[in-house]
Amino acid sequence: MSDPASAFGPLGLSDETIKLLTTPKPPPAEAASPNVLEASTTGQQVAPGESSITLYAELLLHIRTVTLFASLKSSHAHETKANLSSEGCEVTITHEGERATIRLPVKATGGGDAALSFPASPSSKELTLRLQIEEQEGSDFLRGDLAELRKLNIVPWDGASLNEREKVEVRCKSCSTVVVAEGEVREWRDLPNENWAEMMDFWHCHKPDEHHLHDHTHEEHMEKKGYAAGNKLAAQEGIGFVDLTSFLLFPRDCEGAEISGEDSVLVCKHCKHTLGTTDEQASGWRIWKWCISIPSTSSSGSSSALHDSSPRISTYSVQKWISARLLYLIENSGLRKFQVYSFTNTTPSGTVPSLLLWVFTPDLIFSSSLPSEDRRDPTRALKVFYQAQEYTPSRDGAQASSTVEEVEFPEELYKELGWELVKSQALLPMGARQFQGWEVGLLGRFDPAEVI
Repeated sequence: MSDPASAFGPLGLSDETIKLLTTPKPPPAEAASPNVLEASTTGQQVAPGESSITLYAELLLHIRTVTLFASLKSSHAHETKANLSSEGCEVTITHEGERATIRLPVKATGGGDAALSFPASPSSKELTLRLQIEEQEGSDFLRGDLAELRKLNIVPWDGASLNEREKVEVRCKSCSTVVVAEGEVREWRDLPNENWAEMMDFWHCHKPDEHHLHDHTHEEHMEKKGYAAGNKLAAQEGIGFVDLTSFLLFPRDCEGAEISGEDSVLVCKHCKHTLGTTDEQASGWRIWKWCISIPSTSSSGSSSALHDSSPRISTYSVQKWISARLLYLIENSGLRKFQVYSFTNTTPSGTVPSLLLWVFTPDLIFSSSLPSEDRRDPTRALKVFYQAQEYTPSRDGAQASSTVEEVEFPEELYKELGWELVKSQALLPMGARQFQGWEVGLLGRFDPAEVI
C-alpha cells in the first residue's frame, strides 16, 4: 500500500504540513477510508469485485434540481445506459458489463424504470445529468417545519435538551469510560453568544425584564446565571455550562478525566484519549463535545435495564462539529473565508501550517456510490474550497484581514479537518475536485432530523 501522504502531493504542501495532516489516527484496517484517501486526487482504486463506475449526486435546493455525475473507466457509448427507478429514488448506470446504483438525495420526477438519455457527443468518461425533483405528498423537506429548522445551525446536546433527561451520563468516545457520572451534573445551562462578555455591561444595566430589581438583588440574580457582569464566568459544582461545541464543568464532577502531564490537556483516565482542556479563567474544565458520547437512555436504576443493559450511545463525527463551528462564525461575522491553524506546530520563523477555507456552499445534500462506514446517504454537507498554506497568526488579537477570519483550532481538530477534506475529494467527480487554484472538499453537517 502506498504512503497516504502521497495523496497530498498534488497540493504542493511543505513536508511539515504533510506530516501534520497525515499524523491523525489511521482509520481501521477494515475501513474504506485508506483507499479513498490514496485515490483522492489521482483516480479511484477499484477493489476486486467492485464496479469501476462511480456516481455522485448533488441536490441544488434553490433550483430544485439534482445533478448526477458519473465517472466511467472508458468513454461512454451507445450501450451505456442510465435508468431511473420506478420510485424515482435511485439511478443505475450500466457500462461495459458493469453497473453502479446511487440513491438520490431526493425523489426525482419520472419513474417507471425510465431510461435517461446521455448526450450523443462528445463521447466522455465524465457524464452529467440533471434531474428535476418533486416533493412527496406530506413531506416537509422543501417547505414546512423541518425545512424552517434546516435554516438554523442546530447542534446536539444543548442545555435545554439535556435538562429534559432525568439523568445525563458523559462517556469517553474512544473507550466508553464514564467521564461524568449520572446525577453528578444536576442542571445544564446554555451559555449565550460567544460575544456575550463584550456586551455584558449593556445587558447588565439595561435588561428590560429585570429593570425593576434593586442593584443588590439584580447582581445576585445575574450571578446565579453564572455570567454576571461583575464576575467572570466560573465553573460551579453540579452545574454544566453548555456552548456550541463544549461543556464547562467543575473538575470534581469529571471523575473519568485527568490533566495530562504539565500541559492543560484533559484526557480519559482509562485510555488517555483527549477529552478537552482546562479553563483557568473559569476555574473549570472544558470537555469538547466531539470527544465524548452520551447514552440516550440510562442502563441503571430502571426495570428495563434488566432487558437492555446496553443503551444506545449517541455520538457524532468530528467533521459535523467542525461544520457547526464554521456556520456559527459565518452567522456572527458575515465572512465565509477562514484561516484555520493550530499553534502547536509553530516554526522558528513564527509561521504555522494552515488551511485557508472558503465555505462556498453552506448547505447541500449529496449521495455517492462509494460506500462508507460513517456515512448514510443522502448526506447533508458544506462544500468547502481550501488551500494549504504557511501562515503567521496575529498574536495581538487583531484580525489580519477584513475578508478572512482567523480561527485557531486544537491540534487534533485541525488534523481531522485536513484529513476529512482530502478524504472527501474521492467522492467528487475528477473534474470537480479543483476550482481556480482551490481544492474542493465536503464536510458533513448536522441535520435537524438526527438532532431532534
